[in-house]
Amino acid sequence: MEYDVMFARNIGIFSEKEQKTIRNLTIGVIGCGGMGSITAQIAARTGVESIILADPENYEAVNINNQFSAFEKTIGENKAQITARIVKGINSNIKVTPHKEGLNEKNVTEIVKQSDIIFDCIDYNELFFSYILTNEAKHQKKFVLAPQAIGYGASILIFDPNGISFNEYLGMHEGMSREEVGQIIIPPEKYAPILPDYINEEIISKTIQKRIPIPNIALAQTLAASIMVAEALFILLGKRKPVVVPNIIAIDLLLKKYIYNQY
Repeated sequence: MEYDVMFARNIGIFSEKEQKTIRNLTIGVIGCGGMGSITAQIAARTGVESIILADPENYEAVNINNQFSAFEKTIGENKAQITARIVKGINSNIKVTPHKEGLNEKNVTEIVKQSDIIFDCIDYNELFFSYILTNEAKHQKKFVLAPQAIGYGASILIFDPNGISFNEYLGMHEGMSREEVGQIIIPPEKYAPILPDYINEEIISKTIQKRIPIPNIALAQTLAASIMVAEALFILLGKRKPVVVPNIIAIDLLLKKYIYNQY
């Protein structure tokens, strides 16, 4: 199918020149769960034709509630490979590279090198992989966008390669081992400045201590992914100055709170 036909209705939001830029982008989506899988799908429906995916996990029944590539028929299958299949179904011209082994110290350099921008959709409880990803992106001068979904809301961190680094923001340093990184407890406000009081404090405490996964629902995952892709496009198309850390974009639909710091 012709590209111009599939994405004709984008024109008016994007110029023809901008749509050509979007088509030629390569995005790296690391983590293909709730936010990663929908991020890849949104990018594909926006017209991106080169996507790199990485996730070592398989879909489980517990993923049905919020992960958009999780279906009864995909339970037990690799998340990166299933997400690749879905985006190819959107546009067969997409060049999609799934890394079913996930991101690791051997492939991080090449994945970052091939990507114009990085979406860090790695689980909160797997901080080490965000650590090696953002360090490499900093070295290669690539932006990294990291989302969190909590309650009825979402927050987005944007790391500018020329700004405050992931390490500086979270009080870390290069050369740390996986064990050292795993022992770090991140204050929740570093990721989510809107901590909803409608979520049980005990659950939040267990999440921070990495004893349980972050509880979340599909609408929050979609919200986070949509904001994140929009912010990436604003950066890549030069629409406006990005909101980068230490500032955070955050929203909670139930509380009607919206934080959008910009200097």
